[in-house]
Amino acid sequence: MLYTPMPWEMIFPEPVEAQDQLWVSVRGRLCQVRRGPDGWPRIERLVSTDPQDYLEPALNPHQALFTL
Repeated sequence: MLYTPMPWEMIFPEPVEAQDQLWVSVRGRLCQVRRGPDGWPRIERLVSTDPQDYLEPALNPHQALFTL
């Protein structure tokens, strides 16, 4: 347990790379996306309990999303 008058953000700053990430629904599945070097959002991570979702090509990591 940590007792301090300092705000949470000062003690545990958010990593710089996590600041440009978004959580969005892609085809009804929760995905973490980040803007790629070409400017298009790309899938970073898929969060699903259905194993079939991980086999879907449109939800592969680094897949560009042309519509959100």
